[in-house]
Amino acid sequence: MPTASSLPDQLKDWMLHRSHEWWLVSSVLSASVGLICFAVSFFNHHLKEWNLLLKFSIISVACIALICIAVLIAKKMLEGSNPWVKAHLVFFAIIVTYILTFFLDKEKEEEPDVYGLVSYAAFAVLFLSLAIQTRLGFLGEIVYFFLGVLLIRLMEIKWWLVFPGACFSYPLIILSSFLDELSGERGRLPIRTPLPASPDAETSHVDDTGALMSPQQSNNTDTDTVPLLAPQPPVRRDDLLDVFRHALRPLNGMDREVARELQRPLKDYITDRSEEVPEVLVNDPNFLVDRISPQVLDELNRLMKNSPQFEEHIKNLVVDEYSRSRKRFLEICQVELQLNVSERHRIQRWIKLSTIALRMLFPYERRLCQRIFGSHSEISDKCFMQVCSELAQDLLNFTDHIANRRNFEQMSYSHSIFQVFRTLNLSIPAFESLFSNSHFGSSLWIEAARVKERLCRVIKDYFFTELEELAHADGSGYYIRDKIHSTTIRVMFRLSDAFRERDTLELILHDYPMVDVMEGVSSLSTHIAWMIELLETNLEAFTKKFKNASVGSIYLIDNVNYIVKKVCGTQLNTILGGTWLEEQSAKIDQYIKDYQRISWDNVLGFLKLDSDNVTAESMKEKLRSFNEQFPKTLVEQRHSSLDDQKLREDIIESVRLVLVPAYGNFINKFRDILLDHADEYIEYSTSEVESRLRGTLDGSFFAFF
Repeated sequence: MPTASSLPDQLKDWMLHRSHEWWLVSSVLSASVGLICFAVSFFNHHLKEWNLLLKFSIISVACIALICIAVLIAKKMLEGSNPWVKAHLVFFAIIVTYILTFFLDKEKEEEPDVYGLVSYAAFAVLFLSLAIQTRLGFLGEIVYFFLGVLLIRLMEIKWWLVFPGACFSYPLIILSSFLDELSGERGRLPIRTPLPASPDAETSHVDDTGALMSPQQSNNTDTDTVPLLAPQPPVRRDDLLDVFRHALRPLNGMDREVARELQRPLKDYITDRSEEVPEVLVNDPNFLVDRISPQVLDELNRLMKNSPQFEEHIKNLVVDEYSRSRKRFLEICQVELQLNVSERHRIQRWIKLSTIALRMLFPYERRLCQRIFGSHSEISDKCFMQVCSELAQDLLNFTDHIANRRNFEQMSYSHSIFQVFRTLNLSIPAFESLFSNSHFGSSLWIEAARVKERLCRVIKDYFFTELEELAHADGSGYYIRDKIHSTTIRVMFRLSDAFRERDTLELILHDYPMVDVMEGVSSLSTHIAWMIELLETNLEAFTKKFKNASVGSIYLIDNVNYIVKKVCGTQLNTILGGTWLEEQSAKIDQYIKDYQRISWDNVLGFLKLDSDNVTAESMKEKLRSFNEQFPKTLVEQRHSSLDDQKLREDIIESVRLVLVPAYGNFINKFRDILLDHADEYIEYSTSEVESRLRGTLDGSFFAFF
């Protein structure tokens, strides 16, 4: 949005950005407050003997009547410039002014009260709101009347109260000063310029105000009236800017009506009831241009054709005047369509504003420039750029702000970020068609492509570069209290998010790959498989630092199993494929074998029987070693745990199928050798060994490394 250079300009921009409903509510509230306070003040001074109920009834009836009148006037005036409505509004304003003057004269002898002061201020706001809604400048005179009365009454109380009164009056007077400009937009063109006509059409005339007249009407006019088809003298350079400024007024007067014509078919899209722009707008490139009177456009075009060759400074003045006029239309559209980009829902609003601006508003302004300036192609391009470049740059700045790595991280993952990218990606052809062919606009198209590239890289880095750094992180020096490493959880969480946005990421990774992608293979699936492989490799290196190697094996089993479950649960397996799942299953089986080897092979070694050298002493020594090592191993395994209960049971069962039969064979052989003395050495029965095995892998552990 343009930045105002002074306080009056800021007040004017503020006034233009208020919606019709805002001014309507202001009218109703100020009418209510003003009438109630004025009535209370009047009753207190002149009708003290009336009872409270009667006073309340009269105030209520009068308040309802005035509110209805205010709403009706605003509604009627916004529907069109009906002379009947204008005439009655003038009559109403004059009567109100005279009645209030009569009562104020009667109150000169009375002491001013707060109710009266509040009523004057409220009435000033009421008539200013009505003037802005109806664009009738004479209502501003009534605003001045009430402000003058307010200042006089304040001075009657204390002379210094005029200063706060002046502070209140200043913004209202500044806003009122713009009413003539607003009302002038409804006026006719004050110059005589020829209107378009076919060669076969009857010759028409224009009167001194520029109004079109029939041949019959022209017979009754002065002889100096110019026929429509008569050649027109060129406009003098000195008069060109004034003439052009006046010629723009009818076009400016249609701005709000055109904006509302655009708002009607877009209502469902703006309020999120529909995700698509209506076809009537997409299929009709002249939808907005057709809403403007051809007479207005042809008069502007004829003015440009009949003007002398532009000098540089005149050309710049024309461009500045036109761009100021059309920027106001873009601002009105943002207000009417409620598309101002604010903090709340800012991304959704940006998406809708970008779509509407690039698909409707900017093409409309391009056609309008070409229709008005015709052969002045350089002026047409320059005007279009000056009108649209500021809003286009604002749209790109918003995207560039999101593409800032720090801002992106603060937002964390959001589906809306990808909506921004998709919207920008779809907008690049529009930027190219609108701005690339113009000497003045090529930089905007280049900027749009640059912002898109930057956003691509930031999204890619968020999902893959950062994860690569995270997977390489050294976890030494920490306690491990969780079954699943936090890095594993974060990586899989982001990869599942990446899968949800697979179509967008496929486009990004195709243009900006991090690893080689085989032909015919999905870029996203290649990168996800690479990221998981990198994560598992670093988990293996991480667990080698554990003092207890069996704990590291359990940790790897748990983490890899979590990865597989997450892949299947988020449908990542649909792009990774069955082969990848088989490889992961084989990897888990290998980790289980490593666990058995590290944890139980030492215990199983005591149960091996040497058929060539089996003696009672050797059997006693083996059993003694087993009785010492078995409880130690149980303690170690009880301090470990697995997140997946079924996997825990499968691992225990695999150990049981090896350990229990081996122990049973050893005890049977031991009994055969020692006979009745065997029970003196046996501490665990076969069932006890099996029972104690089932209690392993169910606790929590703490490991230093």
